Amino acid sequence: MAARHGISLTRRVLNAVYMLGTAQAAGIFCSVVRTKLVAIWLDRAGVGLNAIFSNGSNLISTATQLNIRDSAVRDVSSAVTEGERELKNAVIRRWSLILGVVGALLMIAVSPLLSISSFGGSLAYTGHFAALAPFVLFSACSAGEFAIMQGLGQLRSLARANIAAAVSGTLVAVPLFYFFRLDAIVAVIDLYALAGYVSAYIWRQRPRSTGVRLDRKTLWANGRGFLTLGLSMSFSLLLTVLMQYVLTAYINTVGGESALGIYQSGYTLVNSYIGVIFSAIALEYYPRLVRFINAPRLCRTVVSHELSVIVTIIAPVAVLFICASDFIVTLLYSSKFAAVLPMVSLAIIGAVFRGVSLCFAYRILAAGDSKAYIFTESMSVIVGLALNITCYHYWSYTGLGVAYILWYAFYAALTAMVCRRRYGLKTPGVQLWNIAFAVAVTVLAIVLKNYVAWWLPALAILPWLVPMSLRRLTRR
Repeated sequence: MAARHGISLTRRVLNAVYMLGTAQAAGIFCSVVRTKLVAIWLDRAGVGLNAIFSNGSNLISTATQLNIRDSAVRDVSSAVTEGERELKNAVIRRWSLILGVVGALLMIAVSPLLSISSFGGSLAYTGHFAALAPFVLFSACSAGEFAIMQGLGQLRSLARANIAAAVSGTLVAVPLFYFFRLDAIVAVIDLYALAGYVSAYIWRQRPRSTGVRLDRKTLWANGRGFLTLGLSMSFSLLLTVLMQYVLTAYINTVGGESALGIYQSGYTLVNSYIGVIFSAIALEYYPRLVRFINAPRLCRTVVSHELSVIVTIIAPVAVLFICASDFIVTLLYSSKFAAVLPMVSLAIIGAVFRGVSLCFAYRILAAGDSKAYIFTESMSVIVGLALNITCYHYWSYTGLGVAYILWYAFYAALTAMVCRRRYGLKTPGVQLWNIAFAVAVTVLAIVLKNYVAWWLPALAILPWLVPMSLRRLTRR
């Protein structure tokens, strides 16, 4: 019975990875097109400017959204009746709009400060930051719609909306970059957020014709739960975005826009493109974990199973990425970005620990444990920023790769410790062995590539690693 249950869980996870991974792959393809064009038409300076404007707008967006994208999922998932779901959906949509308007106004208000802090005291880019207010508004509105889709388990609609947003946003971005070059960066960021909201609106969960009337009392009573949790989460996420903003500003100040462009390209490769696997898994994992949160035994089973699946999937992906990293960097950017290779080659080891930390972090989040979540995220940001600045100072881009490994190894250990002490969630010895095995295989692939040939890991490791991973997955 347990074995059949495990296989059922694995199939659900793999189906979610396939469905949402396809959507993410479409998004990555479109991102590759945009990134390649930015690298060619705007050069490294354009990549750096894009990073500054994106991080600045994300900073304000994170500060004002109260992380409704994740916090509201719990309310939708836990709703029992149709009427309760309709009410929750209406409340989430209304709060998304309110938070979006507040965020847009704040973006305009702090634009001089963002310009001064990003460009060595200059106010020249105040208008650019102020023009990013629509991004904050549209992002908040689409976040509410995506939270509803995820909470209701409408993964197919979620996938379709993401694909439509990526394709339409790219179709708009290409001519703008071609004709306006650097001047198009802000407009593309805004229009991409608009494409996301329009796509979410098209595939959203339609309210019943009767509608739901919301007065202030109802709006606050039904939104207080996810807003309170979201406030704690947004504080932690704000620290993360602030960390990225401070780090990019530091690299821009020390190494210039070209150095920042190289860092941003490496960070995107490891954190976004490899992270697509984690994102796809989490979209299915989080609502399911919420539904079992009051059944400790089932909850432990879900976490343990998810940990096993993530580590099993990431090992062959990491080896393949290591083999093809030179080609990937040239394809996505250009040969001018070759300096990023030491960073991404080492940081891929940290991706294993990142997958581990995801399982434990969502366990904390599903419990609505605000104190534990703030503690783990705050410690992660402090340690991560210190490691990145220190390692970059001494070892440049190689140091950033080392910092990524140490950062996520620390975060994985921290979240695991918190889950054990607060929820009695112990990590089985077999899972620790799986993690150590994935790290060892990744390190071996790096050694073989750097000291023998780039193609050797593909011939010496993947032929036995892939079948073994498939057997593990089919047994679970």
